[in-house]
Amino acid sequence: MSRKLKTLAALLLFSYGLMLYLALLQTAPGQPLQFHADAPIWLTLQAALALWLSRRADQWLQRSAQPATLLARSAQSFSLSLLLFVVLMTALQLLIDLATAQPLLLQHYLRVGLMYVLVHSLIAGADLLWRALQQQQQQQLALLKAEQHNQQYQLQLLQQQLDPHFLFNNLNVLSVLIHKNADQAEQFLDDFADIYRYQLQQGSQTLVSLQDELNFASRYLALLDQRFPDSFQLQHNISAEQAARYQLVPCCLQLLLENAVKHNSASAAAPLVISIDIEQQHLQHQLQPQLIVQHPLRPKAFAQPGTGKGLSNLQQRCRTILGRSVEISPNDPFTVRLPLQQAQATRSTANEISNESADY
Repeated sequence: MSRKLKTLAALLLFSYGLMLYLALLQTAPGQPLQFHADAPIWLTLQAALALWLSRRADQWLQRSAQPATLLARSAQSFSLSLLLFVVLMTALQLLIDLATAQPLLLQHYLRVGLMYVLVHSLIAGADLLWRALQQQQQQQLALLKAEQHNQQYQLQLLQQQLDPHFLFNNLNVLSVLIHKNADQAEQFLDDFADIYRYQLQQGSQTLVSLQDELNFASRYLALLDQRFPDSFQLQHNISAEQAARYQLVPCCLQLLLENAVKHNSASAAAPLVISIDIEQQHLQHQLQPQLIVQHPLRPKAFAQPGTGKGLSNLQQRCRTILGRSVEISPNDPFTVRLPLQQAQATRSTANEISNESADY
């Protein structure tokens, strides 16, 4: 049996029970039961309309993102659907009375209106409360799961920050620069320290500013330029004002840049250009921002095959924190679409664990 049929059956059972109870209350002792068999059918149709209006109002408010809190949205959807339901049913009752030449009495319509308020409150109110409890339970479970993995995630971030290959390579570059150009060595050391400081500070956050991630990417490319002069280029036309409006999971650009360097060949004569842009994606009848990171495919001749765990962990973190997936296109150009979120709409869920170092 489908979910809609189960809901309709529950409404019908509720209607028969309510009408039978009212008939028992109105029947004097020793008198025959005054129960109209068609009354529960009409009550079921009214209850179904109240339920439909309540859910449509809630969906409309959810798509418009107003109001932001679950409690406020439930209250508004209940009030809006109640008003629509009472107006529609009262207007229908008025049309029926006009068609059958019944007297139009204000007291009668007030009594009928109160009955409609009662029907809507019982049906729509119970449904809104049930769905609100379900959503709250899901949020609590997601938060609990994220908190359970948080300590392990932080430990693995520290392990990634102390990656010996990355550390030794850059220390060797720094050693050479100290003997060749003291000013250049000082700038290199500043960028090197900024990268580790960013990982320590932002790695524990749920979401970080896109501007912070772009600044980090620029420093990371500055270090690469010392090891591979003019071999890797970062291009984007994202203004500081635009970047400040969005947030994303931390250290995701580091993973993508490391992958690009690890798996693609580049030189000063043929640099690998990594472009970053923002686009709006149509999702669930509304626009959702996403960050586009892409570069040409230039596989290294003797590159070790990746395990795919880095992108898999990034996918898991985006689903948990933002509720949206990372889109990966392995064709040329290699393209990754990262979900973004408006800065003023930050969610309260915690970081998801990232289990491995960055690779495809």
